[in-house]
Amino acid sequence: MGEQNKNKQKILQRIKLCSQNNALSLNEGWRIAADFNCSLLDIETTALEHSIVPARFNRNSLSCHEQLRLFRSRVAIIGCGGLGGRTAELLARLGVGHLLLTDPDNFSESNLNRQIFCTLQTLGLNKVEVLASELKQINPVLICTQNIHLFNTHSITGNDLVIDGLDSKEARIRLSQLCQKQDIPMIHGAVQEWYGQAGIDQASNKLISTLYPQTTEPPKTPKVLAMSVALVASLQAAEAIKILLGHNSALQNSWLQTDLRHCEYNLIPLP
Repeated sequence: MGEQNKNKQKILQRIKLCSQNNALSLNEGWRIAADFNCSLLDIETTALEHSIVPARFNRNSLSCHEQLRLFRSRVAIIGCGGLGGRTAELLARLGVGHLLLTDPDNFSESNLNRQIFCTLQTLGLNKVEVLASELKQINPVLICTQNIHLFNTHSITGNDLVIDGLDSKEARIRLSQLCQKQDIPMIHGAVQEWYGQAGIDQASNKLISTLYPQTTEPPKTPKVLAMSVALVASLQAAEAIKILLGHNSALQNSWLQTDLRHCEYNLIPLP
């Protein structure tokens, strides 16, 4: 136990020595991790615990305590296409530590107009596998768990919140029911053409059942514009960070409707 504490002290001394303006670069972090035979995650966690921020997060305007809280957070992304893929990218850049990526689909040509990780090189590849690889290039300490089954207990268990990246009413209703059974907040987002909406679904407000009443209408494939996806994904990421950091949000008791064509944004109270 004494040796372990001595080793921790040596690591901390090295971190302080290699930091500049209370920020630790990736190169220095990797070098320290190699010298002490530990992970970059261990080094950056120790740095944050002692008010030294990894340099790539230096412009996040978050305290080290908040950044550490994000490091220890777990978010499930259900649907890794337009909304889910872009929200996952934002959360990786913000420093969320663990993302569970869930999607059974592969990228197709129709995804090129809006899905951030869909390129000519990734056509035909599984979305979850592509995202896991690309997100690690953004945040090397990010842990990505892959899951191709949309609806089972394991798809959300143990997570702090869930991102709704789905594209059908029926799937959202099922996901909402699963989240409410486990008392996990679900950040809802949806887009169609120039329009979008976002909100927080939880047992106390029943957002999804309000927005999507049970009907027998046949499912439709929505037309989607890239800028609507980017806007709503940004809203979902913002709401996720608020929940993870314990901040209040107007969307806990209302939902936001956006119209980019006419530049209108309406906050609508829930009944």
